[in-house]
Amino acid sequence: MASWSPFLSLPILGLACVMPADELPPIVPNPPEPAATDIGAITFTTKAYRDEAFRLVLQEANQVAKELQLPEKFPIAEADLVGRFINPFGYVRVKRAIGNVTTRNYAYYVSQGNKFSYLEGTHQDEDCRRFQRLYTWPASRIDTNQAYQLATQWLMAVSMDVGALNRECSVVVRPESNYVHPPQGKFVPVYYVYWRKVGKDGGGAADVRVFTPTKTLLQLRVEDPKYILRAPLLFTNLEFLLSQTNALVPSKRRGGYEP
Repeated sequence: MASWSPFLSLPILGLACVMPADELPPIVPNPPEPAATDIGAITFTTKAYRDEAFRLVLQEANQVAKELQLPEKFPIAEADLVGRFINPFGYVRVKRAIGNVTTRNYAYYVSQGNKFSYLEGTHQDEDCRRFQRLYTWPASRIDTNQAYQLATQWLMAVSMDVGALNRECSVVVRPESNYVHPPQGKFVPVYYVYWRKVGKDGGGAADVRVFTPTKTLLQLRVEDPKYILRAPLLFTNLEFLLSQTNALVPSKRRGGYEP
């Protein structure tokens, strides 16, 4: 998933601390209702806010990478990133979205209820093509149990509520069919494990993509914040950050905003 994108096309991401309207500095436009389209309020932000939001997202990415024991260089520093995106404060107030950071290996999204919720491998296409060349096996070797065990271990490692997912959702484990296309009667041990809400309003609640021979995590996503038990990010100085007069304005440059 690309980390550079216009903010309106991003997944819904989270804000950790939102002040009541009457406590916001006068410079901040009145917040629109969730369905409103007040561009001035939606696009309001400051450089100070953007910098602090980026710091918090990068800090969370480091924590997640350690919890999942991912093949990253630690600590992940700004110089190690190949992409990043921070939404303007006004958009965050309405859509509860902060942003993401991307290394050469993974994109880390702080999302859904002010918390980390998405991890995307940055070269899943290339990885899966390589896996298909090297690991096309007879269908008799399909082992969905191993894939499920790995998926749940990773979800629990980043404080996702696997117990509630299992109680409230239907679980499906199957060989991947979007990234790999083996001959009939064969399969590649890339598995897609997903939890789908039950009922007419059911949708995807969580999913994990895993390559089992090397226990490689390709993707982890939790769509509903009620299944995310990890602590949200926290802005402890939001009033100060938004009181700065160096508000940003829309830009056509990569990244979306500039002083």
